[in-house]
Amino acid sequence: MPESLLQLSETFGPVFTIYLSNTPVVVLIGYDCVKEALLNNGEVFSMRGPSEVGDLLFRDYGLILTNGERWRQLRRFSLSALITFGMGAKSIEERIQEEVHYLTEELEKTKGNPFNPAHILTSAICNVLCSVVFGERFDYQDVKFRTFFCNPACDDNEISAEK
Repeated sequence: MPESLLQLSETFGPVFTIYLSNTPVVVLIGYDCVKEALLNNGEVFSMRGPSEVGDLLFRDYGLILTNGERWRQLRRFSLSALITFGMGAKSIEERIQEEVHYLTEELEKTKGNPFNPAHILTSAICNVLCSVVFGERFDYQDVKFRTFFCNPACDDNEISAEK
């Protein structure tokens, strides 16, 4: 397809429209053309095209498929939240390294015997997220922690037996 678009640009110039299904798509060919579109006319080219699947699933909510003012507000909020989580606290890399230490300890407890790693790996990932959001991590066997996530490796009987 890229070669076909290059051939079309030789006939129609660096900016042209093609139709994919019934949707018009603007094609930009070349560094100068793309630079001008994105830098000089960023507002015009920043919008995402309509997506029926996106509209069905997200109804114009979320950060990925939104446009215009809603996108700007969500982006501003998301960036400020991420900056807030990161200021004066451990970096995400440090949190991951800390969790790797606990994960390694948990893996060593298996003493080389076969086991289903789903619970341990899910717990490690959730602990990194909990560390970022709540500022603390949890023991892998903590009943309250295990109720935070739906883990197929932990059936209801196993959790209720620990209570």
